Amino acid sequence: MKTVSQILGLLLILALASPAALAATYKYQDESGNTVYSQNPPENRDIPYEVMGDIPSRAKPGSDSPPLNNTSSAPSLQQDEEQSDTIAREQQQAEQMREENCEAAKKNLEIYTVYRRIRNEEGEVVRIDDEERQQKIDEAKQAIRDFCD
Repeated sequence: MKTVSQILGLLLILALASPAALAATYKYQDESGNTVYSQNPPENRDIPYEVMGDIPSRAKPGSDSPPLNNTSSAPSLQQDEEQSDTIAREQQQAEQMREENCEAAKKNLEIYTVYRRIRNEEGEVVRIDDEERQQKIDEAKQAIRDFCD
């Protein structure tokens, strides 16, 4: 019971500390030439500033403020890596689906060439005529050409 309360306490502390840890810090020089670190960008939009940290910037819709983090290319590299990972994952899923479709097409061809009775959508075993059977065989062969290497 003690460890459960300790874990809950730790989770509570992390939940409360997370927004502060994610806050961006802005660095700029004020009109007097002093370097200012703030959690808000400068009020004067003409003053150049730098976003410190890895927080991606998002301008509010309709605002004409300059893009944040304009001195660092790290977020764009991170976004490129994330996009590459996403593309690789999607290609792997597509290849896996293609293999599954290939196996299903081969199984369908075997079923239609060997058996004259099949199960319909309701699960009932029905006899198919030669014309429908040949159509299903042709569809299975086309699927094999499409999905199998």
